[in-house]
Amino acid sequence: MDMKEGPPRPYRMVARARSAAQTTERIMDATLELYRDYWLDEITLERVAERAGVSIKTVQRKFGNRDGLLSATLQWIGRQVTAQRFPVAAGDVDAAVENLMTHYEQWGPLGLRHVLQAQRSPFIASIVARAQGLHHRWVEQAFAPYLDSLPPADREMLFAQLAASTDVLVWHVFRNDLGLSAERTGQALSGILRALLPATPPART
Repeated sequence: MDMKEGPPRPYRMVARARSAAQTTERIMDATLELYRDYWLDEITLERVAERAGVSIKTVQRKFGNRDGLLSATLQWIGRQVTAQRFPVAAGDVDAAVENLMTHYEQWGPLGLRHVLQAQRSPFIASIVARAQGLHHRWVEQAFAPYLDSLPPADREMLFAQLAASTDVLVWHVFRNDLGLSAERTGQALSGILRALLPATPPART
């Protein structure tokens, strides 16, 4: 009788794929944790492997080298941030503030870390530039009914005011420099936005 084992059963292949995905995510989680505590140039594959509980060879097999690991981790973060930021109803100020606070309470400290490290690393500077672009797209989407009806010069000014008012650095001032709670910070941001915007979006002409 031929006792050779046949091809892997589907459930076994699924389990292996799930395990590999979990290992990949654990490595990226470890990289993110280290990034919160160290400068970018201090993050090594050895530190990542130790934090993730895997071998250096496992990290290298999945990401190639340190640059590949950092790039993959930041892209992974970017996908999470994009998915979180953009489900917001255009013209709903309360929903925009809630969306913004949910994002900054989770990712605000990392965004500030990016800003601090941008001067040390062209790589991080490029991440900051992309994050700023994403934030600007969010402003355009979230406040489109207020922006799109305005003449170009007025639109440019209101967009600049909205983008600046909802920037992570403003959240940082309220939350950290002034010590407001998350709830009070949300109220402060809402007050700024409502001072900038009319009570209802203007009708398009």
